[in-house]
Amino acid sequence: MERGNFDSEVLLSGLRHGDERAFRILFEEFYTALCLFATRFLGDSEAAADVVQEAFLKYWDRHGDFDNYYKIKSFLYVVVRRACLNLLRDKHVNVEVTEGIAIDSEEFFQTQVMEEEAYRVFYRTIEHLPLQMRTVIYYALKGLKNSEIAQRMGVSENAVHAYKKEAYKRLKDSMKDYYYLFEFLFLFLFI
Repeated sequence: MERGNFDSEVLLSGLRHGDERAFRILFEEFYTALCLFATRFLGDSEAAADVVQEAFLKYWDRHGDFDNYYKIKSFLYVVVRRACLNLLRDKHVNVEVTEGIAIDSEEFFQTQVMEEEAYRVFYRTIEHLPLQMRTVIYYALKGLKNSEIAQRMGVSENAVHAYKKEAYKRLKDSMKDYYYLFEFLFLFLFI
């Protein structure tokens, strides 16, 4: 069951009462983004996955404490960040400085959370596109040209162009509340 089928209040209520289906929806919504986030710290996707799974277990142990969906999201990101920094500290890894910002700084944390949130929202929105448009967008994200997409899908290049145009329009409309994220992603992913 997708989150789209769940009202936010129903989902939150289910989470507070320990509903495993609601937990599965939360897990599916944030798992990939949190893994990417943790990988930025650790540079190791397997270790990142372990950290994220532990974060969800910590959340599950306290699921009744959260009265707001955004508090859950914040909790998960903060727990993952702390666990990553603790792992780095325990391995005696010096904290990396990227573009003048240390990865243990609040500025780095906020930037990474925003970036991962943008990807999470973007990919969740893509999943709601009709199959042909979704397929075209996924191929475009892999870097394929319209001619290559047309060949793989068995449609004309004009059809690919039309699917892209309509998909962009729908994505823009669906993400209007996230306009600042959408423009960033569109420029980054489609140019």
